[in-house]
Amino acid sequence: MKSFYISPASITPLRWAKWVAIGFVFWIGLLILSPFPHYLPPDFDYGFLSNKADYFYRSGYFIGFYLHIAGAPIGLFLGGLQMSRTLRMQYPRVHRIVGRVYVTAVLFAAAPGGFVMAVKAFGGWSTTLCFAMLAAATWGATFIGWRAGRGYDLQQHRIWMLRSYVLLLSAVFLRLGHFALQTFGLTPELTYQLAAWISWVIPLMIIELTMKFCLGRWRTRQAHS
Repeated sequence: MKSFYISPASITPLRWAKWVAIGFVFWIGLLILSPFPHYLPPDFDYGFLSNKADYFYRSGYFIGFYLHIAGAPIGLFLGGLQMSRTLRMQYPRVHRIVGRVYVTAVLFAAAPGGFVMAVKAFGGWSTTLCFAMLAAATWGATFIGWRAGRGYDLQQHRIWMLRSYVLLLSAVFLRLGHFALQTFGLTPELTYQLAAWISWVIPLMIIELTMKFCLGRWRTRQAHS
């Protein structure tokens, strides 16, 4: 039976930073889950669902809402586990099983639900466009990553699944960005619009630049080896 033991020498500052970041994401994720008792049954006088009673059932919004709040937390937590190199290398079967659940949660719940919810997003057409693009990009990145994994193209699988998870993390970045932007005294609508776009465009740009830099360094080492 394989052991979970990790030698102290293998715990680099980068690995520490990664797990601290993932731990922080999990903590924010738990905070996101805290209002769930108000969602089942829906409490239209509380937080996110306030002022949604008129169209919640009539428009079919409730379908997208419940799909999203069921799939997104699963993807958020399982995606964090998939970042574990130990899990990928020593327990590939577990990695594949967890990955299938992640892909199912995103493709059939989180992303489609988010697309439906985008139609009624607070902030008007700007946030509607923002969240619709986010849902489509998350679905597409996850699907391409899944197909690459099925085809044993592991490099493209890692790249696209990392994009998928960064896009899914927009739920975390949205809340952090909204909290930070509130200090500037902007109108609630503008604050939410800016936070919505920042929540996935900026993280995606950062991860793309990081991957490009790392790939460039790898090619340089290959050329000199």
